[in-house]
Amino acid sequence: MPNPGFTLAEDAALKQRLASLYVSDDRDMQRPLQVFFRYPEAETEKHYPFATIELLDIAYARDRQESERRYYYTNVAGASAPPLYVSNNSSSLTYFPSEMNAADMQEYWSGDETYLYTDQLVPVNLMYQVSTYCRSQRHDRELTAALLRYVFPFRRGFIEIPEDGTIRRCDILDWRSADLLDQESGYKKRIFRKVVTVQINAEIPQSDLVSVKRVLSVNGSLGDNYSVSDVLSTSFSEDF
Repeated sequence: MPNPGFTLAEDAALKQRLASLYVSDDRDMQRPLQVFFRYPEAETEKHYPFATIELLDIAYARDRQESERRYYYTNVAGASAPPLYVSNNSSSLTYFPSEMNAADMQEYWSGDETYLYTDQLVPVNLMYQVSTYCRSQRHDRELTAALLRYVFPFRRGFIEIPEDGTIRRCDILDWRSADLLDQESGYKKRIFRKVVTVQINAEIPQSDLVSVKRVLSVNGSLGDNYSVSDVLSTSFSEDF
C-alpha cells in the first residue's frame, strides 16, 4: 500500500525491507520477523523475534545542496524540459520526492498546462535506529548475519522508495550489542538485542508543483537596441 509523504515513504520502505527477514529453528523452518515502530506498547502482543524502528534525527545535508534552481516537468511532445529560455538555472523533473514517481507525475499533469515546476529541493539525511530482539542466541546471530549482509551492508547500501521510484543511499553508521534482561519474566531471561544506526538520503520540496503555460507569441514593438532573444530572456524568464 503506498505511503506518500516525507518520512512516511521512507518509514514504509524501511519496514518492508526488515519484514522480509526470518529465522529458523527446530519448530519453524521460517519464523518471520515482526516489525514495529518504536518499542511495542503493553497491549501489543510481542512474538519473538521482532524489530523496532525509530526516527532519531533529520539533518540538513549541506554537502548535497545545489545552487538555487527550478525543476520542470512536461509531457508535451516537442516541448523542451526545462524550457530553453531558463535552461541555465533549471533541471528536468522526473519525480516528486517521497510522493510521486514518473507515472504519478504523468497522471497529475492535467494536459491544460505546458509545464509543471517546483523550486529547489532541500537535501536532508534521515537517521534511523533499528533494534532487533531475540530470545535465543541462534536467532540473534541469524538476524545479525542477515542485517549486515542483505539489509544494511557496509558497502553499497541502498533502499528503494516505491512512492517516488527513487533508489536512495542507505548507509550503516553503527552496530552494537545491547542485550538486556526480560522484565516480563522477572529478569530471569535474557533478551538478545542488537542496535543498528542507519542513514537514508531524502529531499524536502520547498514548494508545491505549479503549472505554467508556454508563450506562443510576443506582441509589441522592439527598439533598435533590443532583439527578440533579449526580451524572452529578461521579461519571460520567470513566471509567465
